[in-house]
Amino acid sequence: MLALAAVWLLVAVAFGAAGTLRPVPPWLLWPAAIGATVTATVACRIAAATGDAVVHAFWRRLTSTWVFLTAGGVVQLISRLFIDRSEALHPVAAVCFAAAAGFAMVAVIRLPHPRRTWRSSLALGLDMAIVTTAAAIVFSHFLWYTANPATGGTATATFLLIVMITGSAAVAAVIKAGVAGAGPALAPALWTLAPIGLISPVSWILAPVMAPWPHLDMSVASLPVAALIVAIAAWVQDRVNASGRPAAAQSSPAGRRRGAWRNIGLVPYIAVAAVATLLIVVTLRLGYLTPGLAGGSVVLTVLVVTRQLLALLDNAVLLDRLEDQVHLDDLTGLPNRRLFTATLARRTERTTVAVCDLDGFAALNDRLGDETGDALLRAAAERVTAVTGDAAVVARLLGDEFGVLMPGGGTALAEKLVDAFRTPLRVDSRDLLVTVTAGVATGAGDEVPDLLRRAELALQAAKYTGADRAREHSSALDATAQHHAELAAALRRGLENGEFRLLYQPIVELPSGLVTGVEALVRWHPVDQPVISPAEFIPVAEHSGLIIDLGAWILDQACADAAAWQHRHGAGGPRVNINVSARQLLDPDLPGLVAEALRRHGLTPDRITIEITETAVFAGGAALETVRELRELGVGLALDDFGTGHSSLTLLRTCPVTTLKVDKSFIDDLNGTAEQEAIASSLSTIASTLGLRAVAEGVETRDQADRLHALGYRYAQGFYFARPVPAADIEALLTAPALTP
Repeated sequence: MLALAAVWLLVAVAFGAAGTLRPVPPWLLWPAAIGATVTATVACRIAAATGDAVVHAFWRRLTSTWVFLTAGGVVQLISRLFIDRSEALHPVAAVCFAAAAGFAMVAVIRLPHPRRTWRSSLALGLDMAIVTTAAAIVFSHFLWYTANPATGGTATATFLLIVMITGSAAVAAVIKAGVAGAGPALAPALWTLAPIGLISPVSWILAPVMAPWPHLDMSVASLPVAALIVAIAAWVQDRVNASGRPAAAQSSPAGRRRGAWRNIGLVPYIAVAAVATLLIVVTLRLGYLTPGLAGGSVVLTVLVVTRQLLALLDNAVLLDRLEDQVHLDDLTGLPNRRLFTATLARRTERTTVAVCDLDGFAALNDRLGDETGDALLRAAAERVTAVTGDAAVVARLLGDEFGVLMPGGGTALAEKLVDAFRTPLRVDSRDLLVTVTAGVATGAGDEVPDLLRRAELALQAAKYTGADRAREHSSALDATAQHHAELAAALRRGLENGEFRLLYQPIVELPSGLVTGVEALVRWHPVDQPVISPAEFIPVAEHSGLIIDLGAWILDQACADAAAWQHRHGAGGPRVNINVSARQLLDPDLPGLVAEALRRHGLTPDRITIEITETAVFAGGAALETVRELRELGVGLALDDFGTGHSSLTLLRTCPVTTLKVDKSFIDDLNGTAEQEAIASSLSTIASTLGLRAVAEGVETRDQADRLHALGYRYAQGFYFARPVPAADIEALLTAPALTP
């Protein structure tokens, strides 16, 4: 359609130019004009067929515009050929042309616009008033202060009406595209259509120039030009419909670089600049402004000043909102860490700071979803605020961590927070029991700015002893924190210098005592220093994150030793148990790390068992997903210290374990009363029923070993059989007939 519209325009130009050189019939251009309007009608119809509902409605109305233009052209051609043969505009044709302009106006006005607040709607209304006033000033000047295209009568009035309606439609299109926002589906086409509004004013101005040549009636001369513009706009619309986004946005680098300009509408400023240019030109030419221009400029000035005042008010509101965002938490509405620390810094009197966080929140958020997690945080914020009272400043410090600043002494504040969360929270019409761990610090004068650090230090100390606890800061915690920081640095150096060793404690078969497996246990031998106990450095490694690197080294070394035993002893080689911490289970790279270690050392997966704790997988989420991925590799899975964690029996249904390691506390009660042996006996029965291996830990006497065998246990581990030994010593144990002293 675009090419055909261009052809019609070229034909009209050629015929028009030829008519200025020799006498031609006055109706010469009308066939080309009618062909152009038919082409534009088809183009509009095509654009309407492929768009969404809004696009379809707009182009359908625009199709009606061109249907009326075509009808008017046909009537005018028939009038000139067969009826009165005059150059006057036929009344029916005039009605068709006026109706066409009206449909164009309706098509633009009926475009939908996004919903806005009253303030943004007022700003939009002022912008539209500025553009409309500016357009009215420019149009009226050219309409009333340029030559009239005809002597008067119906033709002049109709032409004037068409000029006004077409110009208004163009202004409306500009407002919709550049001010109100027509949306990405229509804006490019509207910008392309906007120049049509200039055709009628230009025709009005050029009419006296074309008067010597009757065939160059501006009504007919303007139609091919308008048809070509519509065909171009329809082509742009077709590109937008095909791609689902504006063609301009696809190719224009400027569209990608708008940055700070993206929220600034330039159309009102361009309109004001156009009026200012007009006023300057008229003043220089005449030496004064006409009453119409002077009055219009006053109205425009009032609108611009009002719009700028509204913009200043909007900026003040925005600054207030930004101030709130800087100091308030978006999710809970509480003060954030910045405001909390600023408030604390201004205090000099005796002050108490408490810090608490939700136990296991990350796992709960993974299991319940982000929306429920957000609702849980809001409920927790309300609980903390209600418990601490109006005198306290409550803030959301970070993630699931809340801070409380209270004047005076109040070391019991941490205990109060812990007790408050032993009652379930109401979240999304259901009750969730989420406990907290808290730390508290109190001080005055120079100590106050440091209270937040001390309270968080107390919180970390409370976490070392378990969840649902409270801890008060003391000077000993500062020394412990310093020691842990130094120990973490030494841990890093120890990893780099190869100061760690693996020992292996045998797991034996009952009652024979044959070694069937070993548990890998890490030991730290710093250079020129005593051996450091795992009970001291493992918690530091967990807290600092070094457990990830340390765990990777343990895994690689244990797989290397297991591969050596498999190579020398085949199926008779021991299965190696490797402990994995809760922090490691949250690392999504762990399954890949295990798979790579097995591949690198040529070890079959069935020779490895990964030991995990019940607490690490209790809440499910990412940790449980990691466990399932490990099981899919073919390695075994053992629940360590079974029976002492959370919801043990439930875990047996959800966690794909192969081995239960029964905690030493149950073994110590053997050979006592029947009640003391009940749990150990029940755990053996459960494991046997579920097809799991049960390993009794911490066996220290022959009587315990004999009783365990009588209760159905087939595997045991403890000092009675062997203490942890280096890998080299395991060789001798593998060839020994039995480990029974």
